[in-house]
Amino acid sequence: MLTMNIHRPLKLVILTLSSSVHAASNPWLPEPGSLNTVLSYVFQTADDFYFGNTKAELPTDLDQHTASLYLEYGLTDNIAIDARLGYAASDFLKTGADGPSPFADSLDGLTDTNLGIRWRALDELVGDWATVTLRAAGIVEGSYKTGAINAIGDGASGGEFSTLIGRYFENGLSLSAEIGYRTRNSPVPDEFFANLRSGYAITSKLGVGVSYQVAESLGGIDIGGPGFTFARFPALNEDSQIFGLDLSYRVTPKAFVSVNYGTTLTGRNTSNQDIVGVNFGYSFF
Repeated sequence: MLTMNIHRPLKLVILTLSSSVHAASNPWLPEPGSLNTVLSYVFQTADDFYFGNTKAELPTDLDQHTASLYLEYGLTDNIAIDARLGYAASDFLKTGADGPSPFADSLDGLTDTNLGIRWRALDELVGDWATVTLRAAGIVEGSYKTGAINAIGDGASGGEFSTLIGRYFENGLSLSAEIGYRTRNSPVPDEFFANLRSGYAITSKLGVGVSYQVAESLGGIDIGGPGFTFARFPALNEDSQIFGLDLSYRVTPKAFVSVNYGTTLTGRNTSNQDIVGVNFGYSFF
């Protein structure tokens, strides 16, 4: 039993940190004094876009490349801090000039930085029915421009709060969920988000997973609707549902590599995209 308790957290790190096609947290914390890192590259491409609820073909592909770094550090048995930062570049047609400035066909800049703290309220390793963790995070807006269909983000700082629940089973199956609320500076609408995942450890080194991610804005305008201009892109009522698959491999006891694939199921004022990601993780403990 002692061996299981020592190695299970690392297995969960591999099964969860390597899993999401978009940024998502997880309920399992790193050991006190240990640092987990994940370096990721994500490619997103879309040839369709949801203008309001109507999906239409784009005149050319909308592509985005993102490199990001995720860090999490265990402060105590029940408290950890985390951070995600990155840089992205997008490619698309030149947009109109009625936004804050005329844009070229390529936009790039630092992505929004997410700085969080997690507190574990329940721990399955000490007999609780599941691991339950609460997370609060600040969002610092990136350096990119907004006002274009290929903008990297909404260009607003804010915060988010979520509850994370997870359970690891002795047969190698893991289930986890995150449900949260995100608020940012006006005019970006507040939004509800949720991330669901099931993972399975095929062997002590190889794992697979399936995920579902949803984000729903609580207000906003539609592209082409009343009052819309390029300058008001951050105020869009943007919804998305994404289905994902992942495959991870533990190279050494401290390192893993993984690949992810995701695709948009449905959306509103967002791209109908395919997503491919490659991740390399390393744990310092």
